[in-house]
Amino acid sequence: MNVILDTDHCVEILRGRLNIDDYVKPTDLLFVTAITVGELIYGAWKSDKPEKNRKAIVQMLTIVTVLSFDENAGHRFGRIKDKLRRRGLPIAEPDVQIASIALHHSLPLATHNYRHFSRIDGLDLVDWLAPDDSS
Repeated sequence: MNVILDTDHCVEILRGRLNIDDYVKPTDLLFVTAITVGELIYGAWKSDKPEKNRKAIVQMLTIVTVLSFDENAGHRFGRIKDKLRRRGLPIAEPDVQIASIALHHSLPLATHNYRHFSRIDGLDLVDWLAPDDSS
């Protein structure tokens, strides 16, 4: 499955708590958004080991494609943000940006943040961090 990794999934990969090989095939494509890159780098710089963490992020970015927040995503962002405002269900702007990119590219988003992202119509969500309820 081609998928965009949200920041929470990237963090768990970096911490060694999530093995994406359990969820994707070698032929699948992995993506992150430029917004996620910013969130990860910010987290690295505010950590106790900024250089080590930044290097780990840069290494992880070699196995994914970074999707930018472009004009098309910007148009979706405006529509989504207004729709959420009208429904009284606003979410953080970076999350709306990430969702806008996912919708523009018609890709599912791997996130543990269902509380926010489920408010966005048409967004396909997967969660590899949720406890496995199938057993």
